[in-house]
Order: sequence, then structure tokens, then C-alpha cells
Amino acid sequence: MSVLGAESWWSRLWFRESGSTFVPSSDALFFFIFTVSAIAFVGLMFAMLWFGVMYRRSKVGNVAEVSSPHNTKLEITWSVIPAIVMAIMFYWGFQDYLKKLIAPSDAMNVYVTASQWAWEFTYPDGGGTLESEMIGVKVSPVIAFPAGKPVKLIMTSRDVIHAFFVPSFRTKRDIFPNRYTTLWFEPTDRVTHTFSADDKKLVPVDPNRPGYYLFCAEYCGDQHSQMAGRVAIVSDTDYVKWRNAQLDTSGIPLRDLGEILYFNKGCSACHTVDGSKNTGPTWQGIWGTNDHAVGWTPPSGSDAKAGVVGPEYIRQSILDPSAYIVPGFTNQMTSYQGRVTDREILALMTYIKWLNSDFREEAEADGVRELDERGLVAN
Repeated sequence: MSVLGAESWWSRLWFRESGSTFVPSSDALFFFIFTVSAIAFVGLMFAMLWFGVMYRRSKVGNVAEVSSPHNTKLEITWSVIPAIVMAIMFYWGFQDYLKKLIAPSDAMNVYVTASQWAWEFTYPDGGGTLESEMIGVKVSPVIAFPAGKPVKLIMTSRDVIHAFFVPSFRTKRDIFPNRYTTLWFEPTDRVTHTFSADDKKLVPVDPNRPGYYLFCAEYCGDQHSQMAGRVAIVSDTDYVKWRNAQLDTSGIPLRDLGEILYFNKGCSACHTVDGSKNTGPTWQGIWGTNDHAVGWTPPSGSDAKAGVVGPEYIRQSILDPSAYIVPGFTNQMTSYQGRVTDREILALMTYIKWLNSDFREEAEADGVRELDERGLVAN
């Protein structure tokens, strides 16, 4: 290993670092299959070249020797030995597969929802993750699990087939719409992050090894390569502190919370905030305008103005997105009913309002006033 525990080029050539208890058995099986295959390949290539030289076409006039039509010992040898090797591979692989299939009864259940092109996690306390970091060109979620404790993921998809893949855990499972699949793992005792009480976020122990990567391993659309995440392993104490911090958003100003939710609720996968076009309409500058809501009518009993983007329009778009489809876009957004709280909806409204420069000061004032009314001060 090099300075600060970074991986050497040799370790990166073979496998990335080990992050779960599945690694030793999975790697041993892989190298067994790799070694047998390499030996068989080299042996076959050598035999092919040797036979090609020794039994090449004879010179004109020479009569070729008559080859033996049958060799029982040879045929039994090349049938029995590969069969034994394949049986060993099958039995070994089947045993490891069963270990990965059946989660321990004391495993912590975490619900995973995949969508184009975002991950959403729900922990046993009912909350998700509000923490994120830049991976490549996209802001991706950070999820944390306690070291040395088994975790069971219960996964589903809102649209197409995805796959939960953490290379350092040596585990992967497809995720399908309209059904649940499960996956479990037990992180090693190596702690990758600690919880900072000042920043209320996770901090890498070693900047050169900042946890593990989460990828989608099933092609799911044009932003498939950007559907990533960061897996952090923390101590039991830091895990409790982190979960408490994730659940308590009361002191975060509405605009700031809205921006956090924009990334961590998957909104950024379809909606931009810079005016560029994506699979969903942009949020930039739409608040208070009527170009974006042509033909929209408020729900019965509402005093909202028809065709104007405001609180009622945003709320309906989040909870009942099929009620009104912006011209030029398709009906592909799923409802967030039950997945966001009233304050989170208010935060998204405030953030969208802030994205229109004409309402920016008003949006910031709304956030300060909301905290004041609850007797809180922004963090």
C-alpha cells in the first residue's frame, strides 16, 4: 500500500478494496476459476501449436501415418477431470450463493427505491438520507451503515430494471418494477467515516479512501452511468448520531432544505435548475409565470389562479403529477404521496420560488419567517 493507505497499482489491477464479509469467499472462488481457466487456456494453445508443427502436412510423396481411431484412457481422462473440476466450481459457487441469498434474522432492513436515475433509501426510523456528494458530474446520495452489522436491502423500481451493485462488497442484485428483490451484506469492521457534530455530516477518515461506490449495473437509460452513490461505514455511535441528524431538519431554512431534497429525492434526475431541457421541465424561473402552466386549472375549492405556477400548482405536481402534464413532456413522474412531509413540500416550493430571480428575496424571507414562527434559528 502507498501513502495514506491508498491502493497500489497492483491491487487496483485485480480487485478493489474489501468492504464486506463476502469478499474472502467470493475472491477465492473467482481466483480458483481464473487459475483453472488460465491453465486450461495455456495448455490448449500449447497443444494446438505443438500438433500444428508435429503433424503438419507431409511432403509430396510421403504417406501419412494412420492415426488411432480410439483411445479409451485419453477420452476418460479428458472427460472425468474437467467434470470433477466443474463439479467443484458448482458446489463452491452454490454454497456461496446460498450464503448471499438468505439474510440473518437480526439484519437491519433498509428499503431501496430505484428510478431513472436516482436512489432513494428509507431506514428503519422512517427517514432517508439528506447527505450527498459530487460523484463524476452529478450530485449523488451518501448512505451509511454500521460496521460489522448485517444489513438487508428490500428493493423495488419505479420504472425500468436497475441493479444495486457495490463492487467492494462483491454483491449485486437486479431491481424490478412492481416486485421486490432482496440483497444482504455485512460490512467489515473498517470504519470509513466519522460523524462531525459541528457540520452534522459524515467525514471520511482517509480522504484517499472515502468509502465505497454504489453503481447501477443494469443499463437503464441515457444517464445510467451517472446513477451512483457513496456507501459509508461508521461506528454504532456515529450511526445513531447521523440518523438523528438526518431526521431533524427543523433548523434548516426552507430554501436550503429544498435544494437538498432536489438532489436526494431524485428530482435532479429529470428537472434542471439552469434552464436546460431534460426528461422533465426545468424549475428555473417558472414560479409566478403562466407559460409553464398553460391550461392548468386549480383543484376545486382552491383560490389559486389558473395557469399560474404557485403553491397549489407545485403541491399538485408533487402529489398528483398526472393531473396536469406540461405540453411537450410525457406522463412519466410517479406520485410522491407519503414520501414527502408537508414541510418538505413547502421547502421544495420555496426553492422553486427562489430559482426565479424576481422572487428570490421573497423566498429567502419566507424561509427566515418560517423558522422564526417556530422559534428556531437557522443552522
